[in-house]
Amino acid sequence: MGSVSLFIFFVTLLVLGRQNEYYCRLDFLWKNKFKKEREEIETMENLNRVLLENVLPAHVAEHFLARSLKNEELYHQSYDCVCVMFASIPDFKEFYTESDVNKEGLECLRLLNEIIADFDDLLSKPKFSGVEKIKTIGSTYMAATGLSAVPSQEHAQVHTYRPHNSTRSLSSNHRCSLGPRRPCTDS
Repeated sequence: MGSVSLFIFFVTLLVLGRQNEYYCRLDFLWKNKFKKEREEIETMENLNRVLLENVLPAHVAEHFLARSLKNEELYHQSYDCVCVMFASIPDFKEFYTESDVNKEGLECLRLLNEIIADFDDLLSKPKFSGVEKIKTIGSTYMAATGLSAVPSQEHAQVHTYRPHNSTRSLSSNHRCSLGPRRPCTDS
């Protein structure tokens, strides 16, 4: 009788040990899955932050990220002095063609991308820290200045965007390829 009790005791211990190991492994898998999902959420939050800061001025993006909006609140702010710039390539639609000469239009898009990247590089300089890129629509680049979070007396003087200087810089970088009727394969 004692050996049967001992056998039942060991079988019970074995079953409890396996059950404990199963739940420990399951707990580990759930924690690991939770950790991965939390990292994905953080990655998506960071991506959303970067996208918002790319589209909106930093203080406006922070307004939308800092709190939950109720009833679809709209953001608005009044400014005394704002400058909006539209830089466009005239007749780009006529200039853009999909042919074997320009690799089915890829060269035209490459040129447009280079020009937009040059504008972005200009705006990343400290001299133009007050200029916010709003968006690009096709071949039109939209930027604005005077949208700072803290309005100041001298912001119009400090953050004046000089299109003439930027145009001079862009035309020196793309001297052979600027112009509405010039083929984008010139070098």
